[in-house]
Amino acid sequence: MWRVIVRLSYTSDTSSYLRNTIEPMLTGCGLHSTGTGTWESNAVPANIAANQLGQVLQQAADPSTINNVNPDAHLNHLWIYVDRA
Repeated sequence: MWRVIVRLSYTSDTSSYLRNTIEPMLTGCGLHSTGTGTWESNAVPANIAANQLGQVLQQAADPSTINNVNPDAHLNHLWIYVDRA
């Protein structure tokens, strides 16, 4: 089992479409919001964490694939910390 902590922020995501698309992916990975732009879990199976974080990276890398996202919206920063729980 792995502990995963993710912190991310966006630029020009004025309608929060990018954030609202990525949040369910983080929740699906077993992460919960700390309310500060950080998501974390106590323990997540490695295969689920890897799959979900891969999906998050794909969406964050190309937000133009998300309906109604501001064309200027993009990932500002992404910080991922993973260690054995």
